[in-house]
Amino acid sequence: MPRNDSAVLIVEIGSITTRVTLADLVDREMRLIGRTEVPSTIEPPQENAAVAILAAATEIADMTGRQLVDGSQLIMPQNNERDGIDQVVVVTSAAGILGVVIAAVAADISGRSAQRAVRSTYASVLQIITLDNSVQTEDGRDATWIERQVQMLSGLRPDVILIAGGIDESAQDSLVRLAHIVGLTSLGTSVDEEGSQRQVVKARPIIFAGNSSASERVIEALSGRASLKIVDNLRPALDLERLDATRAELRRLYDELMLQQLPGMAALRRLCNTPPRTAIEATGLMTRFIAALHKRSVLAIDAGSAATTLHFASGDVYAPIVLANSGTGLGLGAILAEGGSAAIARWLPFPIGERDLTHQLLNKMLRPQMTPTSREDLLIEQAATREAISLAVAAFRDTVPNATFDLVIAGGGVLEHVPHPGMAALIILDALQPGAEDTLLAIDLHLDTLGLLAACGALAFANPEAALTLFERDLLGNTPLATVVVPLGDGQFGSPALEAELHVAGQTSITLHVAHGQIARLPLEPGQRGQLILRPVSGVRIGRNMPGAEVTSEVSAVAGSTLGVVIDARGRPLRLPDTFAARQRLIWEWLVALGAENGALPYDTTAPIPDMTPQIMPFVAPLEAPPTSNGDAPALDPDLAKLRQTVAEPKKRGLFGRK
Repeated sequence: MPRNDSAVLIVEIGSITTRVTLADLVDREMRLIGRTEVPSTIEPPQENAAVAILAAATEIADMTGRQLVDGSQLIMPQNNERDGIDQVVVVTSAAGILGVVIAAVAADISGRSAQRAVRSTYASVLQIITLDNSVQTEDGRDATWIERQVQMLSGLRPDVILIAGGIDESAQDSLVRLAHIVGLTSLGTSVDEEGSQRQVVKARPIIFAGNSSASERVIEALSGRASLKIVDNLRPALDLERLDATRAELRRLYDELMLQQLPGMAALRRLCNTPPRTAIEATGLMTRFIAALHKRSVLAIDAGSAATTLHFASGDVYAPIVLANSGTGLGLGAILAEGGSAAIARWLPFPIGERDLTHQLLNKMLRPQMTPTSREDLLIEQAATREAISLAVAAFRDTVPNATFDLVIAGGGVLEHVPHPGMAALIILDALQPGAEDTLLAIDLHLDTLGLLAACGALAFANPEAALTLFERDLLGNTPLATVVVPLGDGQFGSPALEAELHVAGQTSITLHVAHGQIARLPLEPGQRGQLILRPVSGVRIGRNMPGAEVTSEVSAVAGSTLGVVIDARGRPLRLPDTFAARQRLIWEWLVALGAENGALPYDTTAPIPDMTPQIMPFVAPLEAPPTSNGDAPALDPDLAKLRQTVAEPKKRGLFGRK
């Protein structure tokens, strides 16, 4: 490895926190040297993201004994005493949200496909215009409806408009009509120095992802009124959906319109050898690489303050899911608007009124940098994290409804700082609710407490070999949380569900009986390996095996982790008791079962008096399952190809021998 690439400062700039990691050569391998978090400095008074980098570098220098900062500058390049750094790479999720308006022919077809495409980056759908609700007059025109759409669009001032609709070789008039409506929004008036009004044209970016045969007429309708980009039809047939081209153009526009506006971008460009990128791009690259390297179906979760993201990769399928305004701090407003405080309160083992809970959540939204000061504050924060991930999972199921996964890597502020790993496991399982449809037999959970997934992805753009070493040595080696088995089947609460037996070489076997409604675990320390035997009762199945069939793993196939083997027999979908006291006790029992709490429930079981506070419940149209894409597999992008070239082809080995 070239000497001038050895010491790298990897920076992830978030809305609230900036994570900085120092990686350097140790015995000719890239390893984690130091890591810290500092408050981001993108808001006043600094308004310069680079200020946080200097503060973090100073902290790392104090921890490692290396001098990294000289005055107000980083020491570059590294000297012979190993002070300083050679390279800085930056990714960010704090550059803002791209405002998108969707103009579609049909809300339940092209409109839904367009929404799925928009979820690929930090974007928010401001409005959806469809011709479904346009009522024409006898002469075939509806001037009033058109005027309303033009006025609405003019007031919204979106960053980009996405026009979609019409299968290929179908009618074109509807799309041309939409294009004319969109074109009218580019017209405006201004007053010159002489006080005269003049008509001006603001050519905003417009993506056309509709019927390809209508492209020429759409170009003509928007001539001189738009910065138009023609991409592949995202719905070329009723049973075919192709989102990649639209996703790529939205990401390009985000980089062009939003990323460059990050406060301090000029200073970051001077520091970096490679251009700053989005955290989505970095995490997506690593998710796809892990799936390809280990021949697994991978789901990466990042529950951040302002946004919640999921990345799914399996074979040639890759789906990024970004809820740009839904998070555990700044994004709490979207969670409250979606399900109200009651959705969060159902996960709490203590009584609290809806009004008090709403006030506490809004206070967290206004002051997202606050840390919990009590166990109750911590549990509220974790309950909100469940709901944030649940909303992202719903969007994921809408985009890839039949997806299965067997490896989950989760991170984000709340998950990274849980005081006990059992809390993190419970949050992930409650939000994902994985079942037999998600995996063949077992799911490996990893908790990225150091935020290294995005860091490895950022490093991969500059040095793929170094990123691979950091990933294998410091990420996978330190993040295993649990191996989770989910038995499924009907059974009365408290009745036997299965018997689990764990064999570890040189140790006495452990047997565990798990009942319906319970979650339990078998200890298997990191570094150990064991054989797992599962004996479900009649009517209960493990994965896709027959109900009642015994399942035995291969010898030493189960790897040790922080929690070991977790048996989640709580049923799917997860149903919480209707009565308040029973729900409290059950949630507390789950926390105790995973070691996060101990003893009896310490809270009063009297339900709080209902408040009269109205809840915000916006209308959400029912989701339509997307069609199965049978198009050509996407081409391998250069960054992922570079990572793949650094490793040999692994041998695929299943966790269980019998299926």
